[in-house]
Amino acid sequence: MGSEYSAIVSISVLFVFTIIFALPEDTNAVNNSTWEFGKEMPTNRTEITADVVNDKIFVIGGADYRNGGQLNLVEIYDPQNNNWTKGNPLPYSLDHAPSVVYKNKIYVIGGFQEDKITTDKVLIYDSVTNQWTEGNPLPEPRAASVAEVVNGTIYIISGLNLDHDPVRTNFAYNIENDTWMTKAPMPEHNGPKHHAASATVDGKIYVIGGRLFGNGVPNEINDALTNLDDNMQYDPKTDKWTEMDPMPIRRSGFSAESLDGKIYVFGGQMADGASKNIERYDPITNQWSIEPDMQADRSGLAVAAYNDKIYVFGGQHEGLQAMNINEVLTPGNSSHQNKIP
Repeated sequence: MGSEYSAIVSISVLFVFTIIFALPEDTNAVNNSTWEFGKEMPTNRTEITADVVNDKIFVIGGADYRNGGQLNLVEIYDPQNNNWTKGNPLPYSLDHAPSVVYKNKIYVIGGFQEDKITTDKVLIYDSVTNQWTEGNPLPEPRAASVAEVVNGTIYIISGLNLDHDPVRTNFAYNIENDTWMTKAPMPEHNGPKHHAASATVDGKIYVIGGRLFGNGVPNEINDALTNLDDNMQYDPKTDKWTEMDPMPIRRSGFSAESLDGKIYVFGGQMADGASKNIERYDPITNQWSIEPDMQADRSGLAVAAYNDKIYVFGGQHEGLQAMNINEVLTPGNSSHQNKIP
C-alpha cells in the first residue's frame, strides 16, 4: 500500500508540475500572429482597392507609374484555391478610388482619371450580371478619400477635390434611395487630409492618419512630414465625431481593415520612405498594439479580410516601383499582443 500510494503521489505531482510549466510566462510577451505568402497578382499595381464578393477578392484599378501608368484592370483572387482570374475591367482607368461592398455589389467612388483629374463618378459592379454601371455621382469630385458602408449608407470622407486641395467633407449616399447628403465634416482642429485609411467596427467608422501635402501640389518639404496620427471615430447615428487614441506612428498612403472587432493598419508612407510596420487598434480598450512586420515595405496597398485572415495586395516600394506581392496575415489571440503604452 505504501509503495502504491507513493507512486500515485509522484504521478500527481508530475501532472501538476507539467500543467504549471506549460502556461506562458508572460501573456503580453508573445505575438502569435503569422504571415504567409499567397500567389502573386498577375500585374504589378499600386493605389488599388480591394473587396470581397461571393468568396472572391476583387483587386480593382490602380497604376504602375514606371510602366504604362493607370490601369482599368480587375483581377480576382480565390483564397480557397490560391489562384487568380481576370475580371470584367473598369470602364476607364482609375486609381486612388476607395470602394465598398453592399448586397454583393461593389461601389467604386471617385478617384483619379487620366492626368490625375479628380472625378465624381460612382461605378457599380453587379456580381450577378458581371457588368459595370454608373451610379448617382458624388456632390463634388473626390480622390484619395476613404469609404465605408453602414446600414445601407456609404460614407465618403476627406480626400482631394478637383483642385487637389485636401478637404474635411463627409458625404453620405443612401443606396436604396439613390440620394446624397452632407453630414458632419471631420473636426476643424484635425484639419483637412487625404491618403488616410478607415475601417468600421460595431457601426462606427474610424478615420485614421493621412496627410496634408502631396499629389501634385508643389511644396519644398517631404510630403510625409505632413503625415498625421489622429484616430477619429464617426458615429452615423448621432452624426458626431470623437477623438480616440492616436496611432503610435504618423503615416499616410496606408490601408486599414477590421477583423473580429479590431482594426489593423498596414504599411504606408513615412518621412524616410515606405514602411512594413503593422499595428492593431482595439476600440473597446482604446489601445494600440504591435503586430509582426510585413516582409515588404510599401505604400498604396490594398487589404481585404476573409475567413479570419487579412490579405494584403500590391502597393509601391521606393521610386514608385509597383508590386504584385500578396501577403496574408493570420492574426493571433488578442491576449498575446505586445501593447503600446
